[in-house]
Amino acid sequence: MVLSSSKPYPHENVTVVLEISHGSFDAGFSMKLRILEDGVTVREDDDLPNIPAAPEMPQLYRDWQNISLENSRKLQAVPAQVTNVDMATLETWKHRAEELETFCRVWFKNNTFNSLRDRILANTRIHNDQSIPIIIRCQTENDDQNEILRRIPWHTWDLFTRLKNAEFALFTGFRKRVPALEAPVKVLAIFGSSQGGLQLEEDEAALELLKQRGAEITKKFEPDEDTLSHLLFDQEWQILFFAGHSSSEGVGGQIQISEGKFIPLHTLRQRLTSAVTKGLKLAIFNSCDGLKIADFLGQLNIPAVIVMREPVPDRIAYQFLLYFLREFSQGTPLCLAVRKARDRLEALQGKFPAATWLPVAGLNPNQPEFVWPDNTKHDPSIEPDKSIVTEQTILPPQPTPQRKELAFLLRWRSISLRLRIMFGLVAFLGLAIPTLVKINQCQLFSSTCTPPDSISTNPSPKPVVNISNFISSGEKMLIDNSLVKLNEQYLSLKEIGIKAFSEGKFADAVNSFEELPSRVTKDPESLIYRNNAFAYLRHTNNPNLPIYKIAVAAPLNDNAGFDMLAGVAQAQDIAVKQGINLQVVIANDQNQPSQSQQIAQKLSEDKKILAVVGHFTSPNTCAALKIYSPNELVVISPTSTLVNMRTDPDCGDINKVFFRTTSSSRIEARSLVEYLVKPDGLNKPQPKVVVFYNSQELFSRDLFAQFNDIVTNEFNGRIISSFDLSDPKFDTSQLPPQVKDADALVLLPDGRTNNNTAWDKAIDIIKLNRGEKPILGANTLYLQEAINKTQNATVNRLFIADDWHPKQCSAAAFAQQIRQYWGGDLNGRMALSFDAVTAILKAIELSGTSVNRQQIKEKLAQTANKPETAASSTTIKGLKISFDSRGDRKELTQQPIFTVNKNLKFDLVKDTENAPCQN
Repeated sequence: MVLSSSKPYPHENVTVVLEISHGSFDAGFSMKLRILEDGVTVREDDDLPNIPAAPEMPQLYRDWQNISLENSRKLQAVPAQVTNVDMATLETWKHRAEELETFCRVWFKNNTFNSLRDRILANTRIHNDQSIPIIIRCQTENDDQNEILRRIPWHTWDLFTRLKNAEFALFTGFRKRVPALEAPVKVLAIFGSSQGGLQLEEDEAALELLKQRGAEITKKFEPDEDTLSHLLFDQEWQILFFAGHSSSEGVGGQIQISEGKFIPLHTLRQRLTSAVTKGLKLAIFNSCDGLKIADFLGQLNIPAVIVMREPVPDRIAYQFLLYFLREFSQGTPLCLAVRKARDRLEALQGKFPAATWLPVAGLNPNQPEFVWPDNTKHDPSIEPDKSIVTEQTILPPQPTPQRKELAFLLRWRSISLRLRIMFGLVAFLGLAIPTLVKINQCQLFSSTCTPPDSISTNPSPKPVVNISNFISSGEKMLIDNSLVKLNEQYLSLKEIGIKAFSEGKFADAVNSFEELPSRVTKDPESLIYRNNAFAYLRHTNNPNLPIYKIAVAAPLNDNAGFDMLAGVAQAQDIAVKQGINLQVVIANDQNQPSQSQQIAQKLSEDKKILAVVGHFTSPNTCAALKIYSPNELVVISPTSTLVNMRTDPDCGDINKVFFRTTSSSRIEARSLVEYLVKPDGLNKPQPKVVVFYNSQELFSRDLFAQFNDIVTNEFNGRIISSFDLSDPKFDTSQLPPQVKDADALVLLPDGRTNNNTAWDKAIDIIKLNRGEKPILGANTLYLQEAINKTQNATVNRLFIADDWHPKQCSAAAFAQQIRQYWGGDLNGRMALSFDAVTAILKAIELSGTSVNRQQIKEKLAQTANKPETAASSTTIKGLKISFDSRGDRKELTQQPIFTVNKNLKFDLVKDTENAPCQN
């Protein structure tokens, strides 16, 4: 549900409302589903079975809350008091949070919730909209039960696992919609009492993100009531922000404006109503216990509010604000920005149980989501690539030993009616952290361990506010912390290096990045930024050593993008150590073709960029080629396999700038078919198969066409039936009856371009098959996540063709090198990204002193007829990296076959070419 300032109502604008009424936790509740598109109800189901009873829920919630309150409102504290929490209490608190969350997860698995989830997912626009609010409306006869329903962790429902573009929100009322945010956005920021040591200066610094996007911010610190009245009555505001102490006590809640001074919000009714009439659209109360505040503001027709559902520690409050404003100011729709910011609080849950439960938006279902306006004015003193405020920018100065001791204490932003200010300082955030950083290697290296059962959804694209925010040489952080887990200390050190880089202090940047742990604890972005800074520094000291600039464009919200980034980072590191000043620009295309085009345009404008490694999926590469090719900017893809990419009319490669280090869909299809029919494979001559594919996606459609041609025309096989995974009517609750007559199933989902629909349905099919029929799968299933979701159903039953595996004898040396770099194995995406950089470096070498884009293209094209000009691959021993007239990799003519071993890891099948090395 997105409202853009460029037009009144965009094409996609979907909202889901779940109305819970009539019942109790003891007996269950009735439920009604309503889906709105562009403010019009398109589905209304009131025939759902009742939500099941959950009599334990209220007590489980109160048990958790009571422990929470012992550490906050029930602690009689005075300003600057430190109240230590013993480990036993902390463990009990964690245990009760886990109990409640586990109970909710089980409750959400009930058939009623499954039916509700499936009805929601059946709406096709749900998957295409960039941001979907799932609004919970609680209107039972019992206020206490309504409160608990509004406070439980709804995000643990698997609906939100499947819909990464969705976020739960609370209902404020069906109101008339209002216009979008308009530039300049006027913000009234009220800072209340900092009694108890609240670090409200952090909130103030975070607001600079909005200022740098053109906002006009008026700040008032501990204003009296008269000042507030004049501000709300006499001026126009679009955003109202408050930071300080608050509570839901009284009618509409109250805030502490200064020491000893409290203002019940209902006394400001007329002032706030006036502000709404003049254009107030969003209220953010970064303070404690804000549900009644949200209710009150909703009654005044404020379209959107953001509050905390429970007492909130000071650190969590300003961390959430920073994360939210960073996303929102870069064009992420409001609800999705809340989700992304809330998800990032997960890193703090070890010290504050249930941190991710706290923030919530309250919304009017008729109101399209607010998006930061496109035509904001920018501070001319700020360069485009430096317009992001990093977290390091707002961190306090380097602490003294005394301040370090208290650096992680939480100050609570809550007040009580009885004692007026009841907050606790929780010292357990100061617990020692045994390791400086832990990168989630399961995400980087699919064959080493089991990653979380989730992946970022790539929803339908929308115009990007400032594409520079998705491109960086070292000035800003682009990687998604939900995939590469960096703890607070590592993150802080990294941001010091980024800040130094953005200020042109390259020596300081190198020193900062080199302080980060080496080997296993490296993340590819930090390694690239370190080497970029070092290349600048070395060039400054010796101008005779030129800088060669390339780019990598990948989805940094997806595992595959991190594989590509790591391969490029390692290749750059080796080049820099060999004395080559290779600079790498990182671009995050978010796996969205429209954003890939905008990335391509921005990279093409930088004439110093000689070549691009990317993109991930064929639709993204195809979309970007329309821009790269007229600008004669070479793109080498390690993963895009669409046959005849250069000549495809949809790709428009008029200047033949496309090359790839992977093989094509034709080779992948042939490798799968041959394994299916040959005696040393599955031994199914003249096979009969059932195919599942996505007719709406370029790669999946192409791979199906290649498979169909080879299996029917060359091996006299037959496709019994084919099913479209993109069809919303395709039911994955059971296998089609045609499966029983098939020798094998063929699963060809796309690489999750724009959404996960086809990929998720492919996973459902694997589960339903239960290991009975062999499954030939597209390389898009070559992810540890696919095994984790399907477990034993894949063991020796899922077969995938791909170009590289660390157990190939020809790959052994490079696999060892990877382990030395990253502490784990790697997959083909990383190896072939490394090869792409290797090919570019060879072209640079052959170009001599006249290195330009035209030379790079010519040198790569020469490899078709001049083998001596081809680079030597180090990822596959003995192979060259050369390209034919189509830009295809000449040396890769057949792919090895992988399956899943009993340890639930991808492994080479026995008795195939490129068998594992023998010890």
